[in-house]
Amino acid sequence: MSDDKEETAKNAPLPRMSRESAQTWARKFTERLAKSIGEPVGPRTPDARFLKCGGKNGETATDDRFILMYSAWVKVPAERHNEAAHKLREILVDEGYTITTERSYKAPKQSMILEARPKKGGFFIAIQSAAVDGGFPEITLGIDSPCMIPPGATQSHQ
Repeated sequence: MSDDKEETAKNAPLPRMSRESAQTWARKFTERLAKSIGEPVGPRTPDARFLKCGGKNGETATDDRFILMYSAWVKVPAERHNEAAHKLREILVDEGYTITTERSYKAPKQSMILEARPKKGGFFIAIQSAAVDGGFPEITLGIDSPCMIPPGATQSHQ
């Protein structure tokens, strides 16, 4: 017999957003973060992947729910990565995010990792130095959405 509270939480209404709207939000957010550190998002095509949501015990639903995993790259010299992380940290905290991971490494492998979660639902943010040919010429701005359901879809129970 399942616990009614657990069953209710498991089937609570999911946030609603179309795949297109989620990807547009992620693109605009990464562009704004890049601009805040004085660089544009690089010319490499952002990576956007839509995955099916699964329950913690492997449950699946048939209602088109999805998770968006989005990454964009910003060319920033390695010696500026830690400075960029500090600036991005301030922005995320000011916008209500909780910093969950923060690491800075010094030369010769100067790099950084910064991860943040929203305090109430929303998109998980992961920012880190991107290794290329033994150096760190870029920063990756990563966005993972929560499990969402498209507008108009009827949410099924798991």
